[in-house]
Amino acid sequence: MKVILLIRHAKSDWNTDVLSDFNRPLSEKGVRDALQQAYALLKQGYRPELILSSPAIRAWQTAHLVAQVVSLPHQWVRSEGAFYWDDIESIYEIVRQIPEKVSVIGLVGHNPLWSDIASRWRGEVMEMATAEIVGFGWRGLWKEVPIVDLEFLFHLRRTE
Repeated sequence: MKVILLIRHAKSDWNTDVLSDFNRPLSEKGVRDALQQAYALLKQGYRPELILSSPAIRAWQTAHLVAQVVSLPHQWVRSEGAFYWDDIESIYEIVRQIPEKVSVIGLVGHNPLWSDIASRWRGEVMEMATAEIVGFGWRGLWKEVPIVDLEFLFHLRRTE
């Protein structure tokens, strides 16, 4: 089975001199939440073999924290500009390019796009808070995205 893990970046630091949205780093709480969620993901039995991330600093840091916890070499974390700027069709095009040998993929991005994708795939409204992970699976090929018969696997909600 192929598994897509939608991972919303962890909480960013608004108390910084960095002015741009793109360059906001994770807060201390964001780092803790990202690590906690990555351990929860392992407990669920899922280990991404490849992580594609928005290049925004908070998403990039989240992606690398998840990679660290699941023992994924950092060269298997790749930046995808479309995850910051674009729409669901751009995401689909990127997913279609994933090598078929990859079974579990992590996609790290932002709201409102990530909640929109999760809602579309689940068939009901899903709001993803920071650091939350939603897993979907199906029996098919990456090049078949968009998938119509996705199976909802889990929603790892962040604990306060």
